[in-house]
Amino acid sequence: MVSEIGGWIAAFCVLMILSLLWKENRVYRIGESLLLGLTVGFTFAISWFEFLKPKWWDPWTQNLATIGSADIAWTGIVGGAFALALGLCWYGMYFKKTEWVMRLVLGVVIGAGAGQAIKNQFTQQMPVVTASFRSPIVIQEGSVSAPQSINNTIFLVALISVMIFFLFSIDHKSAAMRAISRSGRFWLMIGFGAYFGNTVMTRLSALIERVWFVVQQFTGMN
Repeated sequence: MVSEIGGWIAAFCVLMILSLLWKENRVYRIGESLLLGLTVGFTFAISWFEFLKPKWWDPWTQNLATIGSADIAWTGIVGGAFALALGLCWYGMYFKKTEWVMRLVLGVVIGAGAGQAIKNQFTQQMPVVTASFRSPIVIQEGSVSAPQSINNTIFLVALISVMIFFLFSIDHKSAAMRAISRSGRFWLMIGFGAYFGNTVMTRLSALIERVWFVVQQFTGMN
């Protein structure tokens, strides 16, 4: 019974959001407000129960419980208090006199994020880049595989031409460089078109799934 009621509520919420296809109206704005409210609520709950509580609150309270005992955990107590102070510094953005505190924490976060991004470029992206350079001649079972060799050759031509298109340190005035650069633009358009097509297909798949869900809910079709 509860699941059926939840299904009907979900179907009505989907219809409220899909009413935007007709025009923007109050029903859509109500559905949008519900969606944003639920998103904020779920985000807060996940942030507390999945991250803050197990990784900060529970260890800190356990360390606070050691106060007064012989083996007091000063490191955990000071570390938890320091983490709380850093978190509260973010709220300095709401006051002009304490806005500089938020900027300090923001600088630390951006610096740490930049360092992690540089590290990921070398540890995660470089293997992908090196794997992109494929041999134009593929030998399988003692003979040359024509389909695979053609595929790798096309891939290498597209990769090199696109790299030359973005290589602005080399003069593109010669006829050969202009031709390669133009072919790089051609391959870029093919790639962007494929990404756009996949995006449209994904959106349509999500729309079809939601419409079919509403149809099943109201008609009982399987």
